[in-house]
Amino acid sequence: MNVKSAHYWDSLAKTIHTNNVLVGWWDDPDECIFQKLQMGSTEVAEATEGARKNLMDTHLVHRVMEEVEYADTMIRVLDLGGRLNIMFDEDAEPHRWCLPTNTVGHQQLGINAAIIEFAEAYEEWVLYSPKHIYLLFLESTYSKLIVSIAKVCNNRGFALYNAIEEKLVYNANRADHKRENREKENGKKF
Repeated sequence: MNVKSAHYWDSLAKTIHTNNVLVGWWDDPDECIFQKLQMGSTEVAEATEGARKNLMDTHLVHRVMEEVEYADTMIRVLDLGGRLNIMFDEDAEPHRWCLPTNTVGHQQLGINAAIIEFAEAYEEWVLYSPKHIYLLFLESTYSKLIVSIAKVCNNRGFALYNAIEEKLVYNANRADHKRENREKENGKKF
């Protein structure tokens, strides 16, 4: 599996987070990191639905929904990496359920398991000292999550990196991502 370098992921995380701050996704100073991680799980659920029904994506209509939802999952994870200023570890291994010999459902649960591990590491990093030790664990689980998503995409034959780039361009121009539309009664709040 060809996973991009630490420089690629760290740079992309900073870019995604900077852009998300500029467009207001982090306006609420009390925004919950756990809520953001849960949104990653919802993207995995949408990938499951796309695979289950063999759907094409409604935004990037030339790509299957499953592929685009994994790209969305990665975008959310990288936004958190940029927010927390944590680095990708090139030696990370994917979650053990993300092997190509496992079912798609097993692999998708592996991504969710990696999300939960990252959430637990974040909680420990916030609560306990010494911070530098818990930072290593946080970076380890963050890296494991990135590699898990990339591994599942590789297993499924998806062009993850291209899908991420296309989705970032698409998101930059979406009406429902504009601050003024999100502030409306039924707008996206997070």
